[in-house]
Parts: sequence; structure tokens; C-alpha cells
Amino acid sequence: MRRAAANPAALTHAAAACLVAATLVANPISAPALASVDPAPLRVDCRGEAGRLLATVDLGPAVDAGLERKLGNGLASTVRLTVAALDPSGAGAGGVERDFDVRFDVWTETFTVTIREPGAAASSRTVSDWATVRRLLATPAPFDLGPLAALPERFTVEARLELDPVTGLQLGRTRERLAHPAGGRSLLGSLAAFLLRAPPPDAERYRSTLLTRSDFAGGAASRAR
Repeated sequence: MRRAAANPAALTHAAAACLVAATLVANPISAPALASVDPAPLRVDCRGEAGRLLATVDLGPAVDAGLERKLGNGLASTVRLTVAALDPSGAGAGGVERDFDVRFDVWTETFTVTIREPGAAASSRTVSDWATVRRLLATPAPFDLGPLAALPERFTVEARLELDPVTGLQLGRTRERLAHPAGGRSLLGSLAAFLLRAPPPDAERYRSTLLTRSDFAGGAASRAR
């Protein structure tokens, strides 16, 4: 009796699912691991303006030679900065996200940086040196953290830097494709999808010392180290 030919696409999906499952079993992804790491000190300049809190963060320690190597590999990368005001317990709103899409052109040896932020028009610039890219990332334009009246009386400013963050939508689509590949449901794919519950904790967190909301009434400025 002749055996039916195997479906190459199904074999490819099965092999990929097997590889992902084996990798995840050996290196399980765990979001709580990030939360267990204390944030590094953050230097931040804050000021009140028109009843709102503006924060300028200094992320110089995070923008190091290691990040330069990652961003200079010729591939498109995204650096996401999230800045938020937190109460003393560490609770607070989601914060303001700003993405820096960076690509190094190996032929012209130039960096193109596109800055994106919800509610604002994207801006791009091309530069020939890492020092300019570093300055854009390390000392970005001020973040508007919202009305001063909505902040707790005592708060800290936290900055989070992520390289090529995985969004919830991307994660959901990946889980679905692993669990339901072309040709039917895969047991190994289901296992991989179950293990792939959260993006890798590839982020750095920085937090300022405690600040007092009333100090910024009338447009006052303050620096926290």
C-alpha cells in the first residue's frame, strides 16, 4: 500500500513549532523577572508649565557602546522610551511612550532616526555620527506627564527603555500561528503558544528620587538624581 506524501508546509510548521517549544522549555520567558530588578537611579529635570508636569530624563547610562553595536548592525530597530509618574508604592498610569526607529545604512554609513509618539506627527532625520543618535536617545525632548492636579503629592518619575519591544498584538498573532498552523492544530505548537505568554524582559528601568507636587506650582523647576 502506498503511503500518502507528507505535506511540506505542514512539516515546516511542525519543525518550527518543535524548535520554538524546545527553546522556550530550555529558556522560559518570564515577565515577573523584570519586576524583581530594582530600577537604577534616574536623573530628571521636572518643571510645571500651564498646570502640567514636563519631565526631561537623562538616560546616558543606558545609551552605551552595547546599544551602539545593536543599532549599527544594518537592521531596523526600535528603541521605546516610556516615562511615567508613580506614587511612592510604584503604582501609576501607563506613562508616555516614545519610539525611536533607528536604521544604519551600511553603504552610506549614516543613521536614520524616526521619532514617533501618540498624538504627535512623526519626525525623521539622517545623521552621520553615533554621537548625535546618542544625544537624541539619552536626552530626549521633555515628556508631558499630565496635569499636576492629577498627580499624588509625593511621586517619582520612572523611565523604561526597551529595544525592539513586542506588542500585545504581535504576541497574540504569534501564539495563534503556533497553535493553529496551516494544515491543522499542532500539539507542539500549542505547547509553544502556552509557554509564549509574555515578551522577553529585555528592558532597563530607571527611577528618580521622591518629588513633591506642590514644589512645581507656578512653573517651578526641580532636578532629581
